[in-house]
Amino acid sequence: MTENQTVIHGAPRYEYSADVMVHMCDDARICRPADLMRFMQESATRQLEELGPDAETLRALGRAFILSRISIDFPTPVRTFSRVRCTTWPCPSGRGAAFDRCFEIFDEQGAAAARAVSQWAFLDYRNHRLLRGEDMDLSFVRDEQVEVSLPLRFRIPKDAVLAQIGERRVCYSDIDTNRHMNNTRYCDLYCDFLPMAGARVTALSVAFAKEALPGETITVLRAESPDTPGLFYFRTLCPDGSVNTEATVRLARIVS
Repeated sequence: MTENQTVIHGAPRYEYSADVMVHMCDDARICRPADLMRFMQESATRQLEELGPDAETLRALGRAFILSRISIDFPTPVRTFSRVRCTTWPCPSGRGAAFDRCFEIFDEQGAAAARAVSQWAFLDYRNHRLLRGEDMDLSFVRDEQVEVSLPLRFRIPKDAVLAQIGERRVCYSDIDTNRHMNNTRYCDLYCDFLPMAGARVTALSVAFAKEALPGETITVLRAESPDTPGLFYFRTLCPDGSVNTEATVRLARIVS
């Protein structure tokens, strides 16, 4: 625990607070969406570490939580040196092996800076099979899902003309402890291929299909919605042509 972070224990929703550092912000002094997503990931990881099962326990059992889908709204921009309050909680999960988790981030005035619904796979990677959350003793208090503007499950419209806009090599700075590109890095990737000058991401929904490994080069395809200005679709491909991720991203002009 560092000096710029505090944790509230024992609440139904796990909560910790942290400062938005200057390196997390863009040229408009707004915290990048990927860094807000990293706060979410941090809160989920901390809840597992403190309430169990922690990473060491899961590793010993050959099990892991793998993010499969996430939909995030960013209602209020958060600026440099703000202090944010991050909350997370598991939700009732009714889809087989899926494990649902929600997040909310609030600024110092109590306004919602981000809210998200996510779906995780609970994987026994030694035996290559999916497990249910009930297969692990999870002592979390569950709560209801928040509402987000982009569907967690979506399909890129058939009339969206996806065109290759670039490539992205998976580098050292992308890799996490699972030895693949961390899921928060995709949010950065999409922004790198969007007209971000004078704009910010207000919503994002991502479906993760296949991991990207160190040294691989991802092909990036993009289309803009013909009907909704500022709405973009992405598909990233692995070197063998298989789908890596698909995403819907919504931009809006920055209001001073």
